Amino acid sequence: MDLSLLVANPTADCVIKDPYTDKDTDIIITVYGPYSKEYTAAFQAQAKREDTETFDLIADLTVDWINVDFEGNPLEFNKANALKVYGIKHSVVKSQVEGFILNGRNFLPKR
Repeated sequence: MDLSLLVANPTADCVIKDPYTDKDTDIIITVYGPYSKEYTAAFQAQAKREDTETFDLIADLTVDWINVDFEGNPLEFNKANALKVYGIKHSVVKSQVEGFILNGRNFLPKR
């Protein structure tokens, strides 16, 4: 086996699915994965926080996004907006991104 197939990428694109149809939407959120130094740093920062809500951690792991609108308006990517999106109670987006990050396979090269 070629070991280069086991070298993980530091980031990957999470395509958000429509929860009603389970089909891909046009929303793509790029996140750091478990094999990146940013992932380790985000978990260290999370351990120092008094508030243990995971939306802070997910926001720290988010690199960028495209096609994210909120209440009919385009939402520019920045940390404050990431906290807003992930902080929405019962956020489907947060759940999908969190699950995506936890699956290390998403960061391995395609074969």
